[in-house]
Amino acid sequence: MSLQDRIKPFLKILKYSTFVGGSILLLGYHLKQTHLRINKIVNPRVLDADKKISPEYIYIDDPSYDAAMKAENEKENKNSVGLSRIWKSLKYSLAWKLLWLCRHGSKEQRNLAIEQLASFRNNKSWDCLKLAQALDKDTAVLLARTRGADLRYFLPPPIHIRRSALTSELLSFRLKDLLLAMQTVKPHGCITYFLSKYFLNIQEQPMEVDIPNKPDSISEKNLCILCLDAIHHHLSLFYSTNYEEDVSIQTLVQLGVLPCLAELLLRYHNDVDMDIAVLKVLTILSIHNNLSMDFYQNGLIRDLSRLLRSNDVRLASPSAVTLANLSGEYLYRPGLYLLYPLYRTPEPPTCDTLLVHGLRGGVFVTWRQRDRTCFKPIGLLEVSITEPECDPCKENETEAKYYDPELQQVLDDIMELEEEALLSNVEVVLHDLPIDAKREPLNKFTFTADKKINALIQEEEDRCNYTFCWPKDWLPKDCKNLRILGINYWTSLSEWLEHCPLQNADISTRASELIPILVDADVGRRNVVWLTHSMGGLIVKQLLIQASESGNLLYKQLCDYTKAIVFYSTPHRGSALATMPRAAAAILWPSQDVQQLQENSPSLLKIHQEFIKYAERYGWETISFAETLPTPVTAFKVPIHFVEPFSADLGRGIFYQLPLDHLSICKPATRQSILYTTVLDVLRRAIAADLELQNTNNYIQRFIHFLFWTARSKLKTIIEILDETQSFDNAHDFEKALLYSFTDDFFE
Repeated sequence: MSLQDRIKPFLKILKYSTFVGGSILLLGYHLKQTHLRINKIVNPRVLDADKKISPEYIYIDDPSYDAAMKAENEKENKNSVGLSRIWKSLKYSLAWKLLWLCRHGSKEQRNLAIEQLASFRNNKSWDCLKLAQALDKDTAVLLARTRGADLRYFLPPPIHIRRSALTSELLSFRLKDLLLAMQTVKPHGCITYFLSKYFLNIQEQPMEVDIPNKPDSISEKNLCILCLDAIHHHLSLFYSTNYEEDVSIQTLVQLGVLPCLAELLLRYHNDVDMDIAVLKVLTILSIHNNLSMDFYQNGLIRDLSRLLRSNDVRLASPSAVTLANLSGEYLYRPGLYLLYPLYRTPEPPTCDTLLVHGLRGGVFVTWRQRDRTCFKPIGLLEVSITEPECDPCKENETEAKYYDPELQQVLDDIMELEEEALLSNVEVVLHDLPIDAKREPLNKFTFTADKKINALIQEEEDRCNYTFCWPKDWLPKDCKNLRILGINYWTSLSEWLEHCPLQNADISTRASELIPILVDADVGRRNVVWLTHSMGGLIVKQLLIQASESGNLLYKQLCDYTKAIVFYSTPHRGSALATMPRAAAAILWPSQDVQQLQENSPSLLKIHQEFIKYAERYGWETISFAETLPTPVTAFKVPIHFVEPFSADLGRGIFYQLPLDHLSICKPATRQSILYTTVLDVLRRAIAADLELQNTNNYIQRFIHFLFWTARSKLKTIIEILDETQSFDNAHDFEKALLYSFTDDFFE
């Protein structure tokens, strides 16, 4: 074999290897150049969730987008046939027309469109997603406040928040950074104490440590809740209704407090304690409705609409306050809770009912129904002890029922006739019967047999359906067009307990702080009825005195529109509990709230005398209830009588003494209790007086319009007569001038 034949296979291998290697090098070179070009155009860390701070949603407000979506919808409709295609086309086109009305229509058209959108049922997921992308922030807030709106209409939190919620990052230290930032702009001793207590040696930790160690004595969830409470405490003291002046909220928003709150709601989904802590912060942030876009982009509108539907009033009420503030309809400042209506209503309210609690009370504690018991009649002893396992309705679940509905109806009718015959001659005694009464009205209510049956049935229903806020759940059933607001304020019994030095306020200071809060919420533009317990009655008395003596017309309207005040065990002349010996006072160290309730205190007597004077001037209706049983205090059940009957008697208006203690005097057992029926009668009279005034004003307006119409008709007739007379005189003068022109007298 020649040398050429031997080398030929190697040359062939070299040729192919050179071709393949060159191709690979050329392809690699082009790939590298392409990679460099793309890096110059596109951010390679676009999916880095930790460093991403802006949401990735694209919110489109362009007419061409609507046209494109309409064209796509028509294309989809052509693919379906029959009645389903027609129905889908009509429903989808109606939804887009309603969205257009929500953006560009009048107030009445917008309200009607929102109601129609919320009434849509059996929506497909993709239809809801399209509507969610097309909703603007204002429409989303209004839709979230509408009963029955589909939660799929609202966008969830952005993807970087959802991904961050799946990580193990300690959110408590992000909240700590927010507290430190607020401390730099508004220093406060409570925040310094909180940080030193729960975040030890923060400044001493090395800078290279990314995530410091969490305190082992407390869980991450509880530490986050404590941080949120500290943020809420700081904001409630230093907030401002003007966003440009509110440096604390501006700092929090710039540092990303809203994404942090949205992440907390995702991590601790359906956790009541976390939801309450987050909502307390959101209610203060929502007083600046210019932040509604930030709420919307972080998916918080969906969470607020979800929590608004909760059966827990502690979740539903703050959610309603936040959404109402974001919509701009009302301004509910911290300390004011909307209890009813939680959703938007077509008709404006005609009467405001305000709830003011006493010492150590609260909106969600003071106004609950009487705690039920199965072992003794309600309203006799130990009415303040709750038995959660007790269910008095279980005994009625074993009643015999017949399968034949006609036979069952006949038996029910026979039983009803027998009960009516029995009750016609029997006096029915319901709960909370007063043992003494003063200045009671002469008119007595008589119950017929059918009313007695309804009262007993209603009483049994109320015993079975326990409520944690009886004004919210009972009053709207019996009285229409109400707005019920709860007022919360901080109180303390002893100086030994931890408290903020900036929250020590006397009755006069609390009253002066509440007046602008109520005015901003439009209280004083319609009839007002006050429900007060214990020291809350003293605050309301001082509030009305200051409002009547103020030169501000909006403040005076609080007195003009106040119709009635109901006092539940209010110590008008002080309490013997506050007047304690020096030795006991040195040990217990009573707070300023307790000290100002001393018996026959000059300040209380002055408030009492001035209030009586203004009550007579404005004609306020006053109703007082007094306790006659001692209240068991502490675990040893020490009986203490907080307010004596002589101090609870205002000396004016109706006065009742009931066999109840201090805690139960404002908690009716059922809707048949005199504690409830008295309030209901007051509200009905206030609404009836308002309707009568409106009818009277309508008659007066009609009479004035008739007078104007008559005067205008007469004036028009007189003007026509004058015009005719003037035209006749002009014609006569013209005729006379012509006559003179053609006679010799013209030249004289």
